[in-house]
Amino acid sequence: MRLPRHRRTLAATALVAAVLSTGACGTSFDAQTNQQYQAAVGADDRAADVQVLNALLVVSTNGAATLSATLINKTDSDQRLTSATLVDGDGNELELVSTDSEDLQIAPNQARALGQTEEAARQSPSKVYTTSGIEDIGLYFTLTLTFSGAEDVEIAIPSVTRTSVYADVALPPGADPGGNLKAPGAEATKKNAENEGAH
Repeated sequence: MRLPRHRRTLAATALVAAVLSTGACGTSFDAQTNQQYQAAVGADDRAADVQVLNALLVVSTNGAATLSATLINKTDSDQRLTSATLVDGDGNELELVSTDSEDLQIAPNQARALGQTEEAARQSPSKVYTTSGIEDIGLYFTLTLTFSGAEDVEIAIPSVTRTSVYADVALPPGADPGGNLKAPGAEATKKNAENEGAH
């Protein structure tokens, strides 16, 4: 028995409407796909005993920089961050200075930040490491973190220009609170490429 043409059309229309309504689940105006996603600039190591998240160097006008990162202790025991070293792309070790001589204590499944301002650190203890002589941004440095009872973490981290985004990152000594590097953005990228070509 054949359906009349208008019945076939109605059946096809109903089928298409059902498919569209099912496929539209989760696609309202507030759905995740419609919201802007800003990927983190810093480097992550989620495989380590003490995870390192969003690690980077925030560089101020005078070339001084602050190490910023979040550390998460995934072991079953307390961990202490006992030292940090930083090496540039040419293999030169940069001096990391901290005014706090105490090791940073991290309890199991606890997160601790590196490089926070005193105000930001009121909620949770932080340790500040600074260095100097960072002339370019966008370049990578090798950071090694040593812990009391967990494996060392070695991770390549980028250098970024200090902007208002990093308001909670402590200023290194002598830095201009309102200043940025002289060659931000595309200019710095071009300068970095020229420097790499010269090696």
